[in-house]
Amino acid sequence: MTAAIILPACNEAECLPLVLEELLPVARELGCVVAVGLNDTSDASAEILAAYHSVLVGHTPVRGYGQGCVAAMQAVSAAGLKPDCYLFLSADGAHDPAALPAFLACFSEGADLVLGQRTLLAKNWRHMGALRIITNLMLGLWAALHSGCFYEDLGPYRLVSARFIRHWEQLPRDLRWGWTIEPQVLAPALGMVVRRVSVLERPRVAGQQKVTGVSLRQSLRIGKAILRAGAA
Repeated sequence: MTAAIILPACNEAECLPLVLEELLPVARELGCVVAVGLNDTSDASAEILAAYHSVLVGHTPVRGYGQGCVAAMQAVSAAGLKPDCYLFLSADGAHDPAALPAFLACFSEGADLVLGQRTLLAKNWRHMGALRIITNLMLGLWAALHSGCFYEDLGPYRLVSARFIRHWEQLPRDLRWGWTIEPQVLAPALGMVVRRVSVLERPRVAGQQKVTGVSLRQSLRIGKAILRAGAA
């Protein structure tokens, strides 16, 4: 089994050194390649990544979480690699690499989509806050309404099998707001096996939050966009 760890990043120069220093030893132990997808990045992220010769880097001028994921995945393909699955982590340090073996264990048992479950773990409540917990519960229920599979979270810390990716690539995709919710809606319809693992949510290590932790008005606007993507 081969796996690629994907980190989408938009202006995360303050975070990347700390995140990679923690992640790379775990990736080496698991035999995973690490790829960072820089989307609409104007800071020193590219220069910082140049010092990490084992890290693949993809670039796109278009902003969006999914855009960064796709750019990183294209960098993996350009390197001639064909991983069996992709592991998606935040580039801000919110996701603990110690959970990676649990995701891979689920994949080895036949799962195509493994979601990091945060909202029901009491340890996460202090870091996530009430607004994020309620929002993610609502988005999970929205995905459940459109898929028939119950979700308690949007689960951005996740594993997606290459088999699922191949099916998903044949369909229209929203690479700004839909990247996280679309697989949760599509997985049951495509006959994919869904599993969950409990994961810790940590505070970002540095830099500015772009999606959560912003104003209530901005949070509601983003939530509405994700809901529309999930219903498409």
